[in-house]
Amino acid sequence: MLGASPRTARSASTLQLPTDFSPATSGAPTFTYKKELFHVDLREYENAGGDYPQAEEERATKKTQIKELIHSRWEAAKEVNAFNYALNCMYKCLDGKYELSIQVMMYLKCEDNPITTDPLDRHLIAVNASPLERDHCLIIPAVNKCHPQVLNPIAIRLAVDIMLLVTDSDFHILFNSLLGQASVNHLHLHALYWPYDSDLINRCFEHLADVPDVYVIQPPMWLTSAFAFQLTKMEDYEKFKSNIFKCVNFLTDQNQAHNLFFTRAQPIRTDGPDRVEDRRRQLPLYVTCYVFPRQNIVGAKPPSNFNPAANELAGCLTSYTYRFFESAAEQAVVRIIEEEALLPTNVFQNLCCDLSDLYSNRPLGTSRESKTSLLDGLSSPEIDELRDTFESFNQPRSPSVRLKNPLNHTQSVDEQVVRFEIHSAD
Repeated sequence: MLGASPRTARSASTLQLPTDFSPATSGAPTFTYKKELFHVDLREYENAGGDYPQAEEERATKKTQIKELIHSRWEAAKEVNAFNYALNCMYKCLDGKYELSIQVMMYLKCEDNPITTDPLDRHLIAVNASPLERDHCLIIPAVNKCHPQVLNPIAIRLAVDIMLLVTDSDFHILFNSLLGQASVNHLHLHALYWPYDSDLINRCFEHLADVPDVYVIQPPMWLTSAFAFQLTKMEDYEKFKSNIFKCVNFLTDQNQAHNLFFTRAQPIRTDGPDRVEDRRRQLPLYVTCYVFPRQNIVGAKPPSNFNPAANELAGCLTSYTYRFFESAAEQAVVRIIEEEALLPTNVFQNLCCDLSDLYSNRPLGTSRESKTSLLDGLSSPEIDELRDTFESFNQPRSPSVRLKNPLNHTQSVDEQVVRFEIHSAD
């Protein structure tokens, strides 16, 4: 009987590995790391060069950086023709206020702070057989448990840790939820490099009501609405992960589709100009997470010019046709995002109210009631007139023609991946 012997490991895994399993029997390399190797401010690491304490630790242990290991395994997969096509990427930047860019076509384990308590959990990094760019791979948390495409604390922990380990500002981690352009219903995140910064990192944000560590941006400041979280010091490591999970868990409970974009960004501003670019490259670069609540999309991804998912909502577009790549203009891109992703203003405002209650430990709905009280004293005709004016002013430019149903699940589309493993030990 499994687990009858005290020496036999028990697991809640859907797939039970042999009790004598050892990572040494796997052909995939194991990547182990300690929190001392995290880079909170990437700019400090770049400017300090070899004098940075983390760099000294890496040299002392002769540790290969995770980006080098991912690249070497990706190239090895390329040598054996593991990909569905050969990459031949073309990029260009679109004129306009949002500075959009467009493209035409491992096991992990932390030595000093275990990712999970289950000794049989295996966290996988898999080469994507249909990559968008070199080194494009998938992060699959606890692959043995067959989790659905719903973010959990383990997945967020892995995303944050990998962002802190990679010393490259072009590196991003993306997540597309069910009903939010997820292609398969197993828990995975995308990790890839993009040669252009998202202009979102240069934008001015607002605080989420009275919550100090959560930020909000809305059109016209950005092309869609988003919440933002930023890790500026390791003392806030746990709180940063917890804040992200509270947000995505709430959206999941509300059956609200969402996309996440992890990147390196300058300190988030809440005052000053609408846009400030760090051309002198002097400002810190902190791990930042943008959460985009979006319209629910039902069914398989249709063949179109592009599908707005995590990368696209951050301003990094992938075109599926050369014709659209050649003719794309910011106005057309914004229109597609408005039709297929942008939430109505009142829906996003309700999410903001409820999330501010959640972070402030108030009963859900408290902030909505306080906003409703602003209408006290107005007659019914006056309230109706205000509502009609508001709805007319916020009418989208084009009606959405896509089906939206928060109760349905995304139809899975097969996604072929070639897996390699990067381990990290307890």
